[in-house]
Amino acid sequence: MAKTGGFANFSLGESRNGSVLLPTHFTTAAAATAKGRKFGDLVKQYATKGSKVTDENNIALTDLMDGTAMVESDSFGYGTRASATGDAHPVFDGSTLNMTDEEMLTLENRLNTAQDSGNVLHEMAFSIRGDWLVENGLYDSEKKLLDQDKLKRAEQNIVQDLFNKGFKLPLGESEDDVIWFGVIHQDTDHLNMHLWFTKESRETRPEMMHKSGEPRGVIDFQAKKRAESQFRYELESETVKLDRNKLYEAVGEYRSNLKSDALYSLDHGAKYAPDLKKIFEALPQDLRGRWKVGNTSQLVTDEKSRMGPANRHMNVLVDKLLANELHDDYQAFREASLKVDDSMTTNHGLQHQGQAKWSDTQDARLRKEIANGIYRQFNETFTESDDQDTKKFHKDKQGNFEKIRRAHGIDTQPKEKPATMQSTPANLKKLNRLAKQMMQGSKAEIQRARKMAQEVEQNNHSQSVSDESLSQHI
Repeated sequence: MAKTGGFANFSLGESRNGSVLLPTHFTTAAAATAKGRKFGDLVKQYATKGSKVTDENNIALTDLMDGTAMVESDSFGYGTRASATGDAHPVFDGSTLNMTDEEMLTLENRLNTAQDSGNVLHEMAFSIRGDWLVENGLYDSEKKLLDQDKLKRAEQNIVQDLFNKGFKLPLGESEDDVIWFGVIHQDTDHLNMHLWFTKESRETRPEMMHKSGEPRGVIDFQAKKRAESQFRYELESETVKLDRNKLYEAVGEYRSNLKSDALYSLDHGAKYAPDLKKIFEALPQDLRGRWKVGNTSQLVTDEKSRMGPANRHMNVLVDKLLANELHDDYQAFREASLKVDDSMTTNHGLQHQGQAKWSDTQDARLRKEIANGIYRQFNETFTESDDQDTKKFHKDKQGNFEKIRRAHGIDTQPKEKPATMQSTPANLKKLNRLAKQMMQGSKAEIQRARKMAQEVEQNNHSQSVSDESLSQHI
């Protein structure tokens, strides 16, 4: 980091070198004491505005970009040189953006207490590129104006997560056990925000101790990267966030459409039916109904995998689809993914050798989802659907997927068996009751018929008597 000879003269034109970098250092209490230094001396540098640092203190921090560990630093005091700031009260902490002289005196005493307790003083420096500050509305390069309050609030918002998750156990054993403060530097080619923190009470927890008997100084790498990401997100403008979200949404939309269009083309066109047949015949039949790519980022094609033969045919088919029917949408998908790559390079710098690009991981995800979609059509029996979602694929009853299933003995339309009543005790009871009702009904019919016959006979007899009486009368 080069000094610029003034405030807010940040370098521009470095947008591909990473927006926010986070070198880290630590100083043990024993090392500081051996050199006759006090943790509280860091605050004294700002106790009087007229104080200046010597040239031997004016040593640049060494950026540790590998992130594997922190080293003990000999840059003690450099970060708090008064010549680096333009504020009368540049020190801030969790409760204020500008600490008063009285508050700094209290801070100084607490830092010395932490040193007497044998603790480690951690130092982190958020190094921020000028281009990124301009893009997010934090820096006016013409007027040399800087939004320091927003920068300070961003640091206030991320430190607690760092204290809690940067070590095997939370650094503080009580709410006020961690001491921290920060300072903004404007006199270098990049804006630097320094952060110091330490535990106040003596550390005795075995998980937090080094084998040397001193507290551990190394911060968890993932916690450090998370703090860097959270810090950047706190400072990004709404326009930058919106533009990035639009890119992510575009990639997701293209991926969803490509998957649906691929399945539709395969189900309704004769062109790829032979390819589908090859895939189906290469599948392990004892896994029928459970065919899938598996818990891998891409299709496994080696001979050790039981799905390997089918996956090899699958790769050939997916390549054909993306190069032909799906060519235009696939190119749009790739272009959107590459834009995200560019955005990540701007924020994080160039990737390490062998590190997969975001666009490549999305391409692998697309191919895996298309493959799993095809396997799912082979797994599932056709069912009628009332789903009105036109974007969601539904295979055709007479489509290629069902034709292949039927051709290989998977009957998707089983014959309906005639309904029969099972001979259960409950059913037998019902039958007996029904038969009894029928018998009772028959007896009633017979009795009614007999009664009618008797009535007819009685009527005939009455008629005969009447005829005889009339004859005698004549």
